Amino acid sequence: MGSDARKVLGWVLMGLAVVWGAGCKKDAPAASAPVDAGGEAAATVDAGVPDAGALAKVSKPLRFSNVGLKHVQDGGVTVTYTLTNPGTAQGRGRTCLMLLDERGLAIDSRLIGFITVKGGWEDTFEDATSVDDLRWNQARSLMLFTTASAVSCSESPPAPTSEPFRMLPTGTPAPANLPLPDPPPDSTPADIEVSGLQLRQGGTPPDPTLTYTVKNVSDRRASGTGCLRAYAREGSYALEEVDVGEFDLAPAASSTQTVPVAFHKARHWEEATVLRFFVDPYGCEMSGGAGNPGLPVDLPAKADSEEAHHDAE
Repeated sequence: MGSDARKVLGWVLMGLAVVWGAGCKKDAPAASAPVDAGGEAAATVDAGVPDAGALAKVSKPLRFSNVGLKHVQDGGVTVTYTLTNPGTAQGRGRTCLMLLDERGLAIDSRLIGFITVKGGWEDTFEDATSVDDLRWNQARSLMLFTTASAVSCSESPPAPTSEPFRMLPTGTPAPANLPLPDPPPDSTPADIEVSGLQLRQGGTPPDPTLTYTVKNVSDRRASGTGCLRAYAREGSYALEEVDVGEFDLAPAASSTQTVPVAFHKARHWEEATVLRFFVDPYGCEMSGGAGNPGLPVDLPAKADSEEAHHDAE
């Protein structure tokens, strides 16, 4: 190849390199977030970034103000608030709402919204969620806090990027001298003691009712759902499984439940010879493993057996 041809080829390759480089420029990594005065990286992880890594210390955390709370009878909760970003870097992430009991233990910690606040600015937000009466009625205070986008509201220990804001269930600000507790851990069957299992047939409503008492024997909060399974014989697959009652208990607390039991197919009451009761954080969906054999429940007397007994009298 002649020297002129080499020069032309060289210019072509250089031009392609410039075009390729301009069209494929990568974004700067998250680690290069702006640094506030004080030398520590601010929380500026973009929403949706899957592997943002561990959250850096926040030198200037976000601040809540003008917080309003509205709770309605159907469980709806609306929270309005202003967030101020005193740093120079944009803050992005999640807003979390934590419910605390009278001991300051977390009943629930949930995501209620997403936020973006420019450095040196403030913005106002309105978020909504739904909290069932079982948990809301035990709440003695609430905490609002923000986390980085890749950090869950239920992460333990929490990694807040804001100053936690504490208030009463009425929305009134509460003393802010309490630390942010760990979110509630998943309960295990060993955390719950079950007693008083009794299945009654008939009455109003016509479906059988199951009564039982659950007690939290652990040193932390425990929650879950009861599950009743019916089997044609011991060791067979379940004919039916239904969730029966929900509980959320402080340490040493107990609750007695009386719950109607409605099988999907009424004939299964006649076919069942074995009933077993389970408790699990997720009810029938996850219960019944090797570590959770359940408890036997006496079958209710059949209607024809009751009539025969009455005739004999």
